[in-house]
This record gives sequence, structure tokens and C-alpha cells, in this order.
Amino acid sequence: MGKSCCAVYCTNRFSKNSELSFYRLPKAKEKRSKWITAIHRNNWNPGTEAWICSSHFVSGKKSDDPLHPDYVPSLFSFTSTTDRNLAVRNLERFLQSQKVSEKRPISRELAATALLNLRSPVSEAEVQTEETYNDITSLHEQIKSLNAECQSLRDKVHKLESELKHLTLDSSQFDDSKMKFFTGLPNLHTFMLLFSYVSSVLPVAAKQSLKPTQELLLTLMKLRLNLSEELLGHLFRIHQSTVSRIFRRWIYVMENRLDPLISCPEREDLIRNLPRCFLTYFKKKNVTPDVAHDGNPCV
Repeated sequence: MGKSCCAVYCTNRFSKNSELSFYRLPKAKEKRSKWITAIHRNNWNPGTEAWICSSHFVSGKKSDDPLHPDYVPSLFSFTSTTDRNLAVRNLERFLQSQKVSEKRPISRELAATALLNLRSPVSEAEVQTEETYNDITSLHEQIKSLNAECQSLRDKVHKLESELKHLTLDSSQFDDSKMKFFTGLPNLHTFMLLFSYVSSVLPVAAKQSLKPTQELLLTLMKLRLNLSEELLGHLFRIHQSTVSRIFRRWIYVMENRLDPLISCPEREDLIRNLPRCFLTYFKKKNVTPDVAHDGNPCV
């Protein structure tokens, strides 16, 4: 059986000419659990032939060092731009710390050599060399302690991020029946198709409280179920005014992006999958985003 990546929406497959590497999920229980949590597939119990490609690692390959950012894959379709930038910075810090650590053993050897060469009864040079040696030893112990503390904090952050994802609504948590009920779209694949088509013209917001996929999900839920902004704010854990801004921005973008599709024959398959409230809304040329926001677009 050929190797194919198990990450959500990743279509990479193994080929001889590809520069991608493919890795089996770890056998070690703790590390395997972290990988499965990071991949974030619903009700997933991977077998022995589950593979993930190197494109999901910041450096382009996995690492067996628990302190390395690529000890666990972190780049996925649902990873926000902020998290991607953070992962790159973490890699840069790690590589910088490795350079510093590589230099320190040399300093320690020089100090030990100086201690042997300069050994004389109660000489000032010997006392200074011993102090230098002790300082270096103390620094190494501090580094070990800080590395252990850093790893512990990373594990806690990883756990909290995982818990937060389950507390906040996200499209990746929806199966086909939930997606159809909450948005009117028949399945998650159609949702992502709509997202990829509409988000290409989405203006970048100065401050993003939600991922773009979550913003689209919020907008579709309001159009489909006519939920109040207060309830949506509670479900997505954001302020009511933020819900209003998100809804207005996406309605404006969808009106400009989807309106040409209504009379475009080659897009019939896409149009057929859109909820009926979309078609009703975008066919009414006299409806503006503000009116749709204050009233009920699902007529």
C-alpha cells in the first residue's frame, strides 16, 4: 500500500521524485498521544500504517529531541498564521540555543586544561581557573534545569491548547450531519470548498480572535439558524461586538465573491451545494450586508 499523509485535508502521497519524507506515528505511548492530539482528527484510532509527511514539521523533518519544536508536528490546514509564525520563532530560538550549547563544552575543556597547566601552590591564576570551572559547571546545571522546566511548560501549553480547541467550535469537529444542520452545507468537504473559494479575497483583519474557518462557520450558522450575536459570542468565546464585525466582513466578501457564480453554468455543482438561504440572499440585488445583518437573510 502506498504512503499517504493522514493529516486533515493533506493530499500528499509518497513518490520517488518527491522531496517529502513520510514518518510513521511513534510507538511510544506518550509521544504517540501527542502526535494524535496535534493531528486533531475526530474519533480517530490510527493503525500501524498511519503516515504523516514532512510538510507538517517546521524544519521539514521530525526530531527525536523532546526540546525540538518538531518533536511533534505543528503545521496543518487549521493552523493559524499566528501559530505558524510562533512555530518558526520557536525553531529559531532552539537552533540558537544549540549553537550556544555547542560552544560551552569547549570553554569547559579550556578551563580544565588551564587548571592543569597553571597548577602551582596557592597561585592566583589557579584560584581564578577553579572559579571559572565551577561557574561553567554551575551554568550547565542551570541550563539542564531550565530545559526541563521549558519542556514541562510546553507540555502544559500543548495540553491547554488541545482543551481549548474542544471548548471552542471549529469546523473540524463537525461530521456531515452536524455540518448540514448548522450551516445547510451537506458535508465538511463542501464547507472547505466554499472556504477556499471565498477566503481568497478576504481582507486581513487587524486583530483576529478566531481562525478564518471559524469565522466562516459563525457566519453560516447565523445565516442558517438566525442565531443571536450574544449566543454566537458565547459559543465561540468572543465578544458580541466581535461577532458583529466578523459577520459584516464575511457577508460583504461573500456577496462580491459568490454573486458572479449565480449565473455561471460551470459552477452548478458548487451552487447546488450552497444552502438555500445563500441563493435567496444573493439573488436579491437590493439587499445590502447591513440589511442582512439586521434582518433575517434566510427568507
